[in-house]
Amino acid sequence: MAGFEADLPAIDAAVTALRGATDSLAVPVSPPGDVGPGRLGSVVAALLTSAESDLAAARATTAELSETVTRVRDPYAELATDAASRFDLGP
Repeated sequence: MAGFEADLPAIDAAVTALRGATDSLAVPVSPPGDVGPGRLGSVVAALLTSAESDLAAARATTAELSETVTRVRDPYAELATDAASRFDLGP
């Protein structure tokens, strides 16, 4: 495909953003203590457990996406480096 070029800085930015998102999703979820009368405490605990599970799933997904983008980027970076070294060698 003539004229095709991977935008390595944009790919690097995507990896950085995904890693940042992964780190941001590492949120400690802890019970707030006494939340009120009756079943409210158990309802809040269940909600927090669900939120913690959802955060863990989102964190795993963004980590996987970051790894996937890295696996895509690396061959392009290697090809670009190889092409640049061949260009420097000349005919």
